[in-house]
Amino acid sequence: MIAPAESSVWDKSQFHLYQISNARKTRILISDFGATIVEINTLDQRGDLGNIVLGYQYLAQYQQGSSYLGATIGPWANRINQGQFVLDGEKVQLELNETNNHLHGASAGFDKKHWQLIEHSHDKVRLAYTSTPGEAGFSAELTVQVCFSLDDQDCLSIDYKVNTDRPCPINLTNHSYFNLNPSATDIWQHQLQLNASHYLATNQHNIPIAKTPVADSHFNFTSLRALSANAGERDIDHCYCIDQDASRDTEQCSFAAYLQEPISGRSLMIETTEPGIQLYTGTHLGHFSARDGRDCGPNSALCLETQQYPDAVNSSSAEAVILRPGRQYRQVTKYHFNRPLKHSQAR
Repeated sequence: MIAPAESSVWDKSQFHLYQISNARKTRILISDFGATIVEINTLDQRGDLGNIVLGYQYLAQYQQGSSYLGATIGPWANRINQGQFVLDGEKVQLELNETNNHLHGASAGFDKKHWQLIEHSHDKVRLAYTSTPGEAGFSAELTVQVCFSLDDQDCLSIDYKVNTDRPCPINLTNHSYFNLNPSATDIWQHQLQLNASHYLATNQHNIPIAKTPVADSHFNFTSLRALSANAGERDIDHCYCIDQDASRDTEQCSFAAYLQEPISGRSLMIETTEPGIQLYTGTHLGHFSARDGRDCGPNSALCLETQQYPDAVNSSSAEAVILRPGRQYRQVTKYHFNRPLKHSQAR
């Protein structure tokens, strides 16, 4: 039975929690604070329901936190070197919030904004936000919509759309932290495959410096393998370059990642329109109690963030990440729960 389209006020505030669900008993909670995924509850191989993303117990923790749990990230996800770039011949300086970097939108970040509910049904939540020109150095007024939809094949689709009144770099993602076994204290026994034969090597400031083959390195997840076996419990916070067919329709999703956890039997397949996926093993997660009471800390979950390449606005392909008036930014990422790898995807 599909649960009704339930909603509730969050911690006696102006913010809300909206539930979507399907016939497979998957239940997802989404908030209009930061267009944030607060819970994703899926069945394990025994038929028990469990939350596979990290979430704080209280709204105040989201408001004060700096880990971006489950949030919609923008106007620019990931980093821009020194917060600087040249746009139409003029140097732009954005706010710095990570030493020498602009990260995840800084004070303009969508993760701390109050989004407006546009639509809510049992299987869909659509939220909208209009940015303030000049905030954190972004001169444009951005009109943003994010739609979360869940089907009965256990696929969560996130569809992002942005329009602008002035040229502006745009790069959106979702920052959910996944642990497919809520009983596990870390993610090292998860098995991961990334459809990426290259990653972006970085300097000491986490800015990309070279597109590098993953072969013969601990960054190699071209076939399914345990994080502990491959990375040796070494932390990773790097963007992988998804192997995509150059002739494909750019609005068509490509296979990006497959994550599974052997004890729970749960799995997650990710497809996206984007060229990159950031693997972050949760190095800097602070200690806190999650919504289900489990203790969380460093490496207790991982992120798989679909996006444009970090600092792409300072690359030779910068124009590709500039949204101009009259055009629309569109990004789609699909999360398939408990779906086996296709033979063509397995390596």
